[in-house]
Amino acid sequence: AQLIFTDMQGRIIKTVDIKQSGKGQLKVYAANLSQGIYQYSIVVDGKVMDTKKMLVEK
Repeated sequence: AQLIFTDMQGRIIKTVDIKQSGKGQLKVYAANLSQGIYQYSIVVDGKVMDTKKMLVEK
């Protein structure tokens, strides 16, 4: 599985591989991201399972 972060124009900003299955937590550091709104999608076996928005404030 992967967590894919995109800007609001759809450009991929960051991709994080997820090795574990089941419930858990994943910390992603946004220090290198500019302030703004981003989307992140969970992708399993090439299929987007869900997409959410996040706000980065500095």
